[in-house]
This record gives sequence, structure tokens and C-alpha cells, in this order.
Amino acid sequence: MNYEASASSSIDLLAPPQQVFAFLDDPSVVGAHMQRPSLMMFGATMKYDVDQGNGQVVGSIIKMRGKILGMNLLVEEIVTEWQPPWRKSWQTLGHPKLLVIDTYHMGFVVKPISVGSRVIVKIDYSYSHSPLGSRLGGIPAKAYARWCVSKMTREAGNRFAQAPRNGE
Repeated sequence: MNYEASASSSIDLLAPPQQVFAFLDDPSVVGAHMQRPSLMMFGATMKYDVDQGNGQVVGSIIKMRGKILGMNLLVEEIVTEWQPPWRKSWQTLGHPKLLVIDTYHMGFVVKPISVGSRVIVKIDYSYSHSPLGSRLGGIPAKAYARWCVSKMTREAGNRFAQAPRNGE
């Protein structure tokens, strides 16, 4: 699938890849920023539902529901890659009902470095086709995507001590 834009964020952590991957493998961790009210979410929150695979096996389904500015939000994701402790990715199914982005492919990579692990979170996405999202254009989508990936790396940085960036 072709996407219109992408965003990424990285962080170096003083923890082995196995621990970092296990932490980020939990959908409630990588989605924590969407489950708490925030300015970027206009105070809204998303509720997560996972299937029996708990979002932790290839083919597992993750559903998110919420409401923002009177609009019902709904997105279903499928885990497309799961290679512990190195990488995981997921993408939207069907046509999501979101405000500023539409379909996306997202994931993280954990790379060993001399002092621990480097985490890289990336999202490739298309702009929203919602009436409001279409009028707003790509600026809010870019800001949202950058916020999303940085929140995921920040969650990892809150859990594990950060390594100096020159630690290869």
C-alpha cells in the first residue's frame, strides 16, 4: 500500500532488547497516549479491545473506539509482523473512522547497541478523508503522527533508563 507521509522517533535505552520488546509488545503500552485525555486528542480517549492473541501474534486484531467532537472513532488493526525481540508491525484494516489520519502501517524496531537497545518507532500514513480532516489538510495529520511516535518512545523512556545517544 502507498501512504502519503511518515514519521518516526527513536530512543536509546539502558535495557536489553528482550525487555524492551516485551514492554512495547503490549498494545496498552504503545497505545497509552490514546487512552488518556490530551490536548492532541481534544480531551478524547480511545478504548482498546484485543482478541485472544492479545495483539501479540501475527494475525491478531486490535480494535480502538472513541468519540471526539461528537464524531465516533473506530479503527481496527492487524499485527502483520512479530519477531521478538527485534520487530513488530501492524496496519489498519478496512476504512478507519479517524479525524486527521486514515489508513496506516506502524511498528517498532529494537536494535542492540553497546549499552542496551535503540528503539525506532515509525508510522506510514494517509491523510484523513473525513469531512473535517479533508478540510484541515495534512498539517494536523503530520503533527498527530509525530506526536504519536514520540509518545511511544517516551513511554519506553519512562520505563527504562535512557542511554547516552553516542552509545553504538
